[in-house]
Amino acid sequence: MRSSRVILLLLMFGALAGVALVGEALVAQETLYMSVLSSRRHAWGRNDNPVIGLFVSTDAGKTWQHNGWREYIRMFYTEAGPDGTLWSACGNGVLRSTDRGGSWRITTGWEVTEVLKLEVDPRNPSRVAAATAYGPIITTDLGGRWTFLREGLPRAFCSDICIDRTDGALLAATERGVFRRAAADSLWHPTSLRDKDIRVLARHPLQPDVVLAGTEEDGVWRSTDRGMTWSPTSAGLNHPTVYAIAFAPGSRGAVYLGTHGGGVYRSDDGGTTWKQKSAGLSPLDIHSIVVPPSRPSTVFAGTLNGGLFESRDRGETWLFNSQPDAQVWGLTVGTGAGAGY
Repeated sequence: MRSSRVILLLLMFGALAGVALVGEALVAQETLYMSVLSSRRHAWGRNDNPVIGLFVSTDAGKTWQHNGWREYIRMFYTEAGPDGTLWSACGNGVLRSTDRGGSWRITTGWEVTEVLKLEVDPRNPSRVAAATAYGPIITTDLGGRWTFLREGLPRAFCSDICIDRTDGALLAATERGVFRRAAADSLWHPTSLRDKDIRVLARHPLQPDVVLAGTEEDGVWRSTDRGMTWSPTSAGLNHPTVYAIAFAPGSRGAVYLGTHGGGVYRSDDGGTTWKQKSAGLSPLDIHSIVVPPSRPSTVFAGTLNGGLFESRDRGETWLFNSQPDAQVWGLTVGTGAGAGY
């Protein structure tokens, strides 16, 4: 009987150790990407500016490595494709790296500038869409050729773009509302969310029909039919300008907002109601948020001129992480092959 108990305890210990190892492996293969647009500490006229550009962490944000470029290039956002290719939305175009940020190549021409956001098609790493100040653009051959997609838009300016992972349709955030374009269509079509200045779009990781849109001074809107019709969903949101939205991976209800002047808000019911969660944050202008899949209680928030902050209790309290005096405009996470590391 005693030997049986010993065997059972050993099996239980082995199972727990296995779970721990799996968890550690998951953390190890996660890569966090931080895009720093500018910093009060950078030096004009110098080629060596290690305080701006792309920063990478493979240890859950404990340390950051500068993997961008040394010269002064304005970078808004970076994302890793499922093939490990890194893409950056920059002031001088779309840049791509195939060697983990060791070197970069501008894939766009002189006519493409002020690229604000981009998204890689999760079904096809060769297809990338980007939002620019002069209209949406798209490539289907890893940046070999880019095409403007402006037909049907009342104004060219586009602040964000979203790819439907089920059918490849596009959603564009514009100054005149959200527009939708089917994968095989040649025109953008207006959705029910019109005449609002849209700043950010985010699709639910578990429910592809659910999309949230953050606006300039008009709060948050939600769609449950892949972006065709929208309803306001801002109960409890006292700061109506929204710059960033992040769903918590693995959760159907948890989602975070980055606002102008109000810091971070959290919803636990999918965006129906919101509560401010900004204790310890300074300043309160949040331009980027990310939640690592392996650590659902951890949230990173990028501020305007205040650097990067971290919360380990789902936003209840915040502590400074890194990048003092920096504008952190982009935060993303990659896992597995798509992490680029």
